[in-house]
Amino acid sequence: MPSSLVDENNKLEAIAAATSSRAAEEALVAAAKAGDEQAFEILFNCYQPRIFALVLRYTRVREDAEDVAQQTFKKAFVHLETRSKGSPRSRPG
Repeated sequence: MPSSLVDENNKLEAIAAATSSRAAEEALVAAAKAGDEQAFEILFNCYQPRIFALVLRYTRVREDAEDVAQQTFKKAFVHLETRSKGSPRSRPG
């Protein structure tokens, strides 16, 4: 793997470790908006368990919850550009 790619991976992982920080989350969202699939993957990994658990409480069917959670992230990915800096959101944990 090229060193610049490794450096970028390390940078994104460091940001991911600090997702409790609004600034770190904004950096990940900005990177995802710019087309960085790894940044979106980090956001996905951070929020997917909580979204899945919430949906599962409503659907009570694992497969349905997986489908709804997947659709949620698909919509989030498609609408990344429309999210403004001051948009309300909830945090995991």
